[in-house]
Amino acid sequence: MELELLVSVCAWFFGSFVCGLCGLGAAIIAMPFMMLVMPVQKVILVSCFTAIGLTAAMAYVYHRHCSWKIVLQMIVGALPGNVVGLFILKYVPATVLEIVVGMMLIFCIVGMQLLQNRGRMESNLKNALIAGFLSGMIGTSITIDGAIVGLYALLIGLDPMSFLGFTSVFFFLRNLVTDIMQAMAGLYTEEIVTYALYCLPASILGFALSVPVVRKINVNAFRIVVKVVILLAGIMCLLRGLWA
Repeated sequence: MELELLVSVCAWFFGSFVCGLCGLGAAIIAMPFMMLVMPVQKVILVSCFTAIGLTAAMAYVYHRHCSWKIVLQMIVGALPGNVVGLFILKYVPATVLEIVVGMMLIFCIVGMQLLQNRGRMESNLKNALIAGFLSGMIGTSITIDGAIVGLYALLIGLDPMSFLGFTSVFFFLRNLVTDIMQAMAGLYTEEIVTYALYCLPASILGFALSVPVVRKINVNAFRIVVKVVILLAGIMCLLRGLWA
């Protein structure tokens, strides 16, 4: 197995295990390792295709804990965000968006930590549409929209199982739309599909190993893990953008 493929498979296995524990983080963790041996656009497309299998498995396991009203509101917002994100992926340097997103995520997490339990957001249609739009745009262009969705879920105060149900179903639906749009735009080559098909079983295996572990995590520990993953995503986006 060539180095690029081996690194991709191992990265998605570990990333999916972490994702199974906190509802996000697969692409956040997998992509930096993949970018050590692959160009960034290839990493983004392989990750988008691979994520559909992982999110489908998570949605199947946790869908009964999902708040469908919030998910459907966010999906409506994500559709125009997907269109904007596809334009960014094809024509705009991702480094600009990465710097902006990285700074925003770091600022939000630091602010939440300073405010502690005072940092709350109302779960309503307007906020869900905004969060959905940002997720669709960022997810389609640079893949790492998990931090945006996770941050929104934290701000509206979802408990761990509701968090997993909400993020799992939303990411599956958002990934489905994203993959269809990227395929229609002619971005999926035979090589991209081959890499994703190798990463997919490793990804599902990593998630499966996380299922018995997640039920033993308490609420406070869960929220800390989610915040750390979001902070790492922000730092990664910022450093990657500045490096490029």
